Amino acid sequence: MEILSEIKPTKREQEELAAFVSRLRSGLVNALAEAGIVSEVEIHGSVARDTWLRGQRDIDAFIILKPEAVRSDLLRVNEVVKSYVGPGWVEAYTEHPYVKKKVDGFEVEFIPCFKAEEGKRIASAADRTPLHTGYILSHLTESQRDEVRLLKMFTKGIGVYGAEIKVGGFSGYLCELLVIAYGSFEGLIWAAQNWREHEVIQLEKVAKLGKFNEPIIVIDPVDPNRNVASAVTETALWTFVAAARAFAEKPGRKFFEPVAKAVPDDLPKWLAERGVDVLFIHVPDNNPPVPDTLWGQLYKTEKAFSRALGERGFKVLRTASWSDEEKRHIFIYEIESMTLPPVVKKMGPPVSLLKDSKDFLNTYLGSPEVVSGPGIERGKWWVEAKRKSTFTRVYLKKTLVMDCEELGVPRRLAAMLSKHGSVMINDEIEAQLTGRFTLFLESFLRGRPDWLG
Repeated sequence: MEILSEIKPTKREQEELAAFVSRLRSGLVNALAEAGIVSEVEIHGSVARDTWLRGQRDIDAFIILKPEAVRSDLLRVNEVVKSYVGPGWVEAYTEHPYVKKKVDGFEVEFIPCFKAEEGKRIASAADRTPLHTGYILSHLTESQRDEVRLLKMFTKGIGVYGAEIKVGGFSGYLCELLVIAYGSFEGLIWAAQNWREHEVIQLEKVAKLGKFNEPIIVIDPVDPNRNVASAVTETALWTFVAAARAFAEKPGRKFFEPVAKAVPDDLPKWLAERGVDVLFIHVPDNNPPVPDTLWGQLYKTEKAFSRALGERGFKVLRTASWSDEEKRHIFIYEIESMTLPPVVKKMGPPVSLLKDSKDFLNTYLGSPEVVSGPGIERGKWWVEAKRKSTFTRVYLKKTLVMDCEELGVPRRLAAMLSKHGSVMINDEIEAQLTGRFTLFLESFLRGRPDWLG
């Protein structure tokens, strides 16, 4: 396949990476030894398993401590790493802290962990990675490494590659296991067309399958109590299935690389004339947390605003979150109409509840706000009443920006929203149409993936 020749690392890349890894490992081993830390330094991830893609410059350096080591030893390792790599490091966090730093053009993650043995208790998720590498190297053939590369590029092309919160898709390890399970990229494509809800894939049969309820379940061959595909969302899974069907019917380059598009100059006009309204909430943020933390906050906020809009009578059709992960975040809500009817129907309590019925009638009988009712429908009281709020821009800003923490917005984002947040409707977003946000908004408005044609 022509794509493979374009995504497989060149010989020069392989040599450059091998030389860098050798220098990195040697220097790190010496630094740890000088600090009196007994450990092993190993390279894992796609580089160690030879499934990496051309242009990839991510290195996972694992500092493996003896099983009897304690958590404070992990923190000691981090301090040695910081000193070794020098200024510019970033401390990230999963189950425990680790260090990230760009070194000689390579993005390196220095991950301390405890030595684990298959079948024995694992202290943290990072401890499994060396076991994963061992399993892949013993089960993935030379030719299948290229099949993994094709699968990775396919998932990248359709937008579902990566287990991070932002994507909720297929990790590199999951791609490797799927190729082992189905033999090849083509074998997976044909099988995936018939996947069902909660599809279960086992490479090593286990006596008793654990209870999993994720959209797809791929049992970790080194830890049967873990679903390797737990991060895969319903949207990512069914996007993959639909793309597999489309690819099987008509293969093409568009499945492996996004189609370059020119953003239309009349995007603001397009927004103004769509027939539905688009509400934007903009948040400046000059010091965002690491991406996984940030996107967890953004998605929680997106849901909170959607829920608040629905509770206030707006029919929300679609939502999305965008961020450059550096300076600004933008929430998008496609709404049937920003103009609400002047009258709203309110359902009251069941007639069978005496006290609640009396309270409802005392509130609405004779009220000047009531247009119709109180009446009874399916055993419940109802009224049609005039809306108390016209939902002006000032009201929306107060509800969605000033009082957002009450809606369930995480405290950090709520603080920035209340100080600097802004609400825009339709073409009022024009001043923000810069950088990659413009491409994201065009894709959101189009609503159709590139591979669908």
